[in-house]
Amino acid sequence: MTDSIDPLDHAPEPDDRPAVMAPAASAASPATAAVAAAPVPYRPRPSAWARLFRWWLGLSVLAFLGVVLCVWLGVGHGDFSPLHIVVADDGSDGITINGLSDAGGALLAVGAGLLALLLLLLIPLLVLIVVGAVAIAVICGVGVPLIALALALAVVTSPVWVVGLLIWLAARRRDTNRLAASATMPA
Repeated sequence: MTDSIDPLDHAPEPDDRPAVMAPAASAASPATAAVAAAPVPYRPRPSAWARLFRWWLGLSVLAFLGVVLCVWLGVGHGDFSPLHIVVADDGSDGITINGLSDAGGALLAVGAGLLALLLLLLIPLLVLIVVGAVAIAVICGVGVPLIALALALAVVTSPVWVVGLLIWLAARRRDTNRLAASATMPA
């Protein structure tokens, strides 16, 4: 009998978590404090991709909440009087923020940094979604008709394949009267 592991087997497995003992049991008799590993229900181990996705998702949520917090504080404490928009004929157009407090500048910098982090986290996901959608469209638009064409050609050319198989079976060399290799070996 082989010891194979069935991935669909949901039998209990040994508990690999550290044992936690009640304070009364450990104080009463330390000799009986050894706790045997009790069977626990099947727990699948998360893959590396799952852990990476959890970290990515958590960092995205924290960056989003940080941007929301910075916008909320900025709107609540912001005064738009220091904002100056200059439109000039000589090409020196621009936007300046004069009179912004140090806290407002720091808040603006933190918000811009968190927005950049959020964009760095979301843009690869958006590119992956677009590439996946295009790949699915190409597979459905080209692959399915090619499979249908291959099946139609296989059905249409099946008599040729059957004739070729019969010719191959008839023409192949058969050595039915030959002795087994062990019978012709010297002793």
